[in-house]
Amino acid sequence: MTIGRTILALAAAALSALPGLAAAEPFDKTLLGAPQSASKGDITVSVAVPGAKEVEGIFGLPMIEKGIQPVHIEIANKGSTPLWYMPITTDETYFSPAEVAYRFHDRLEPDRSVENAKRVEDMAIRMSVAPGATVSGFVFTHLETGLKFVTVGMLNGGNEVDFRFIVPVPGPAYAAPPLDTVGFLARQTPEEVDLPTLRARIEALPCCTTDASGSRNGDPLNLVVIGPGIDTIFPFVDRGWHLTEPLDIHSAVDTAKSFLVGTQYETSPVSPLYLFGRQQDIALQKARGSINERNHMRFWLTPLTYQGLKVWVGQISRDIGVELTDKSWYLTTHKIGPEVDFDRDYVLQDMLKAGAVAHFGYAKGVGVSTDADPRVNLTNDPYVTDGLRLVLMLTDDGGLVTGADSLEWEKLPLPAE
Repeated sequence: MTIGRTILALAAAALSALPGLAAAEPFDKTLLGAPQSASKGDITVSVAVPGAKEVEGIFGLPMIEKGIQPVHIEIANKGSTPLWYMPITTDETYFSPAEVAYRFHDRLEPDRSVENAKRVEDMAIRMSVAPGATVSGFVFTHLETGLKFVTVGMLNGGNEVDFRFIVPVPGPAYAAPPLDTVGFLARQTPEEVDLPTLRARIEALPCCTTDASGSRNGDPLNLVVIGPGIDTIFPFVDRGWHLTEPLDIHSAVDTAKSFLVGTQYETSPVSPLYLFGRQQDIALQKARGSINERNHMRFWLTPLTYQGLKVWVGQISRDIGVELTDKSWYLTTHKIGPEVDFDRDYVLQDMLKAGAVAHFGYAKGVGVSTDADPRVNLTNDPYVTDGLRLVLMLTDDGGLVTGADSLEWEKLPLPAE
């Protein structure tokens, strides 16, 4: 038994003594909208994400204005083993009930503040679910609109069981395809290929993104991800990647504020880049210390499929600063780090750590760019690369890092002596 499984088993054993407590829910259930449900064996999970107006109707507090998005979860345990829900699987940096209540603390109305705190606490979901019990309540996550990728993970007898949902949420759509993913994917005429053809087609893809006219090259297309449609995004969300906000006046102002103050902006927008005559289909970012520092990716769906899985081609780079500019209406631009291979291989490490990699390898197609003769992107930031694309075939099995097989394609060049 691995150390991880030992810890899970001990936690599950400790939970066997805990009662399955159901949170009180004194609100109109119709405010939740239509929940999504799924079952695995003796466990059924339902999820709903109410909009801003509905959240205020439920709690009497404008949580969405504070960037807090309550997600309603119901877990029915018909088995003989206690369950333990882990909110960290839904949002790695979720808010505690006390933290939520404190954001609405009013020194001039202490009684009301106490009432608010009790209401939030009472309506928070309990983590333990006894055999035969049903538990429901809210977990308080960070705000996302358009689409929300929701994972509900729990311990069950020493093993982890995950349920995943893609929920439409009122508000501006973040940088992802519409929820009508069936229609979105259907517009891509699929071409099923075998492994040798897959490699050839990956290597034949354009080297780089372009501007809207297609006349200038931008950042290198240094990443290929293969997985089950839009569900491919879940391992990234699990590792703290966020969909980015649309680039509009609101997000441009917030970006400028974060730049001036030096704060973190977890969903800051990315500028549009082009491939196949269209902007990125999905944009993700992982914020670091401040708006100046983030990793960000753009993905485009290709018409290729391999063993029924969708093939996405993408671009990843690391922002190392923000600059004011007069070359765009939103007045700011990020400066990328020149060693884009560093960022490419960060994604491999990230997905290995997530236990999401079935196979990985490298393919040609980007072209070499050296210190002596670097290429530049659309904002004239220079970059160097060994010219290879990382190819990731993802799995939702949650296997160990040692379970990832290497595709014997291209070898990474050794450092020069």
